[in-house]
Amino acid sequence: MTGGDFGSPLFCFDACAEGDLMEITTIQGSTASMYQQPKSVDQVQQPQPEQQPIVAREAEIGSSAALQAYKQQGLERSAVGDTVQIKSTVTLKNLDTVKAIEQMHARLNDLVKGVRQTNEELNRAVDQVSQMQGSLMTIVKNYPPYPIESMERRDLLMSYMSLRKEIENLMVPAPPQPVYDKVKSMWAAMFAQNGQIQASAVPPLENGSSDKQVQATSDLLGRTIQQLSDLSTDVTQALVQS
Repeated sequence: MTGGDFGSPLFCFDACAEGDLMEITTIQGSTASMYQQPKSVDQVQQPQPEQQPIVAREAEIGSSAALQAYKQQGLERSAVGDTVQIKSTVTLKNLDTVKAIEQMHARLNDLVKGVRQTNEELNRAVDQVSQMQGSLMTIVKNYPPYPIESMERRDLLMSYMSLRKEIENLMVPAPPQPVYDKVKSMWAAMFAQNGQIQASAVPPLENGSSDKQVQATSDLLGRTIQQLSDLSTDVTQALVQS
């Protein structure tokens, strides 16, 4: 193709064709760009949530920690309350036990006091009966025997009768319950209801009583002393067993 040919229709067609082709290509490119397929959801960039301020997050964390601490404190207070209640119940039981022991000791002290008074008077009775028997034994063991008219013998009998009056006036208090229930049969054999010794336990004698009567009375007084001693022992044992 020569330079003079640029103005020929053939060149124009070719140039025009190439220009149209370029224009079509450009249009097609634009069209392709316009009709591109939409991106998938994953490919679409989702809007990012706004970043929570640091101060607000720290406040939220602090609030949560405070709530946990409050709950823990509530649990600890509940546990402490339960512990205090248990300890209070234990101390009340201990107090009741101490009171029971105190009452038991008070009752025992009353028993001991009553038994002591009984034994003190029983001891006095034994002493007086022993003195009475001693006066009679002096008469019985004297050798040769005292004549009935003997002043010394009479004095000994007068001492016996004086001691008998004293013991008749002696009132021995009965031991307190429940000790008395355990010795009441022995008690009734030795004492009247008012605590006075039974007359049969210390029989009377006179200035003219025979040596045989004196001997029999001395033997009876020996049995009385033994009975009084046994009674004192039984009263004490009953107290220990109460």
